[in-house]
Amino acid sequence: MKKQLLIIGGGFAGFWSALSAVRQSRELRKEDELEVTVINMDEYLTIRPRLYEVSLEGLRVELNKYFKELNIKLIIGKAEIIDPEKNLVTVATENGSRMLSYDFLILSSGSVLKAINIPGIEHTFNVDTFNGAQKLEDHLVELAAKNFEGEGAATFVIAGSGLTGLEVVTVIEEKANKILADCGKSPIGFNVVLIEKADQVGNYYGSEAQDYVIETLKKKGITIITQVSLAGVSLEGATLSNGQFIPSQTVISTVGLVASSLSSFFKGEKDKQGRLHVNENLQLENHKNVIAAGDVAHVPIDAEGNSSIMACQFSMFLGKWSGHNAVNGLFSQPLKPYNYTDYVTCVDLGQEDGMLTTGWERKLAVSGIEGKNIKMEVTTKLIYPAEDVQTALEDSYPSVPNVSESAV
Repeated sequence: MKKQLLIIGGGFAGFWSALSAVRQSRELRKEDELEVTVINMDEYLTIRPRLYEVSLEGLRVELNKYFKELNIKLIIGKAEIIDPEKNLVTVATENGSRMLSYDFLILSSGSVLKAINIPGIEHTFNVDTFNGAQKLEDHLVELAAKNFEGEGAATFVIAGSGLTGLEVVTVIEEKANKILADCGKSPIGFNVVLIEKADQVGNYYGSEAQDYVIETLKKKGITIITQVSLAGVSLEGATLSNGQFIPSQTVISTVGLVASSLSSFFKGEKDKQGRLHVNENLQLENHKNVIAAGDVAHVPIDAEGNSSIMACQFSMFLGKWSGHNAVNGLFSQPLKPYNYTDYVTCVDLGQEDGMLTTGWERKLAVSGIEGKNIKMEVTTKLIYPAEDVQTALEDSYPSVPNVSESAV
């Protein structure tokens, strides 16, 4: 009977876990003794870091393009219950509930936008998922049909100035004008507002990088309001925590991520984002046949106390290690300690602007159009799997790249 490797989630971590598992099973000549199954909400690997962009075209990769050739089973559904004592997962599918057993589980169910308990939160938009980004785009198309006329139609309010918030706030006007152009209409000016609860925007960057961000926002005419948060949202606009009301028909929330709720089915330490603490082999201490990968994993990176970030640059490599170690664990082979300490950020700040930072201090390395080009190189090429399935399979080996040099 074949051993069952079950992977929950088909994002960057889950996708690369699956490929790495197949590659390693072939390396051990155990491919005929292993069945790899991936549970995912749809049939796509969504290129999540690009969902803020002007166009959503090309931001999904068909999983079965790779999975069918590699004999990876794909189940479209939602994992709802995990019983780690009995090695069982309950999955809701369009044909009803299914119960799947596993010998080894990789939890790579990702993260979701942090829930904000305020009146009217359902009236906000987001770019957290492809469906969320599509809903925003459809809304903008409706407003464009009326030339963004009406109270608050030409005002965009973006809550949160993390990386996603910065990218949304600097690109949203370009996106709206592209939609107008697609409708055969002339571009117009928009009022773009960024709200941030901290006293400064970009305070997680090094000083030079932060200065560049603030200068760029001001250059683009973006209104910055700090030390406030969303207190309420309606179809007419946003109410801020200081009592100010901003008429707007488009309020976009980018306020933080938390780990998938599936992490709650496991005992053990979790961080403030709900991520599961793992050992050097990415296993859960209380369940050695379970690996957490991607945004659900809290992985120590170095002796200074830094840990993995919810970002595809970590999820990709965590996936490659996870599939490798899961197969080795199933067939009693040595596990490979996770070893990836490099860290960069690249951010798109709209036309002609972007930047690359390096290190945990997020020091500015490159800015302007060169920074923008690096960001585009990373997100349109480097994070996509190779077109050729066998090349992608070879790329799934858990090796340590120098991301700083690759990006530059």
